[in-house]
Amino acid sequence: MYRDGKQILTSHVHSFILNHGALGDVICSLPALVHARQTVSDLMAMKVYCPPWQVDLLKHLLDPYGKFFVHPITEFPLEKAKREGWDGGPNSLNAATHNTHTRNRVHMVDYAFAFLTDSRPESMLQRSYPTKAPLGPRYPLLDEPYIVFPVGATSDNKLFKAHVMAPVIEWAAAQGYTPVLVGTKTSHTHAEMGDNKVEKLVIRDEVDKLPPELLAQCADLREKTTLLELRDLLGHAEAVVGVDGGTLHLAGTTDTNIIYAMGTTLPKHRYIARNGNPNHKIRYVGPRNLECAGCQSNWPMTRWDFRFCAYEDNKCMDQLHHDDFINGLKELGL
Repeated sequence: MYRDGKQILTSHVHSFILNHGALGDVICSLPALVHARQTVSDLMAMKVYCPPWQVDLLKHLLDPYGKFFVHPITEFPLEKAKREGWDGGPNSLNAATHNTHTRNRVHMVDYAFAFLTDSRPESMLQRSYPTKAPLGPRYPLLDEPYIVFPVGATSDNKLFKAHVMAPVIEWAAAQGYTPVLVGTKTSHTHAEMGDNKVEKLVIRDEVDKLPPELLAQCADLREKTTLLELRDLLGHAEAVVGVDGGTLHLAGTTDTNIIYAMGTTLPKHRYIARNGNPNHKIRYVGPRNLECAGCQSNWPMTRWDFRFCAYEDNKCMDQLHHDDFINGLKELGL
């Protein structure tokens, strides 16, 4: 707010607490931080607290957009009494109780704007992922063109099934692209698993179900990169192909081609906008002939945990079709 050409500041510090740990949610939070930095006086210091393993990545992604202070969340005093005397922080938390807000029919970028800055984005440009951070060098031993396949998932309704993935990998190899598998078996993210128990999410994949002769054509880089190295790997790829998850959102901070498959959500609620365009070098894929597809986007209730299928069969992942991935790659010029 301004009067007589002077900006009114109620605080000299604004703290953003990215405490959920899920990489995709963190990436979706960044447009709100960028908007805040670009629209608020430099007199206001902006501190970002995030999981320790994300600190280097967030510093790199935010650096082109102004001055941020990025800290591991382990340095944030969780008890209010220990924050006495802090100069204004924290002013916002990206968390809300279930009866305050629902994520069902809201894009996660809009959700972050609401709970981090108490505002709403006014344009697709404001919703766009930060893409200005430069890429590092190409990954060693990957001199030829390659396509990245993120294979891990924290829930069965985001699992890239082997029978869907295999023909796409086979097509990529036949076109002269090295298929590169990325992912991890180690999850740092915790979630409530029922009975008020908070546990680490379990990551699984179906790589062991791929035919051995097909797997032999792949470069398996699972567990072999940091998040910053993974971003470089994604950014230098001809394309990134996978199901909704943190790695696809990380790819959205680069200019690479993306094939983005969804089961429980629809593109209108999970698009990746870059440079003001939600269709920039991206194709969205959904399950064929499935009435319940996009359940989270269409669900009228707020209390369902969408990590779990209401029908307990996760058909949305089974009914993704490999031709839709391949056609998307062709449309993007591969």
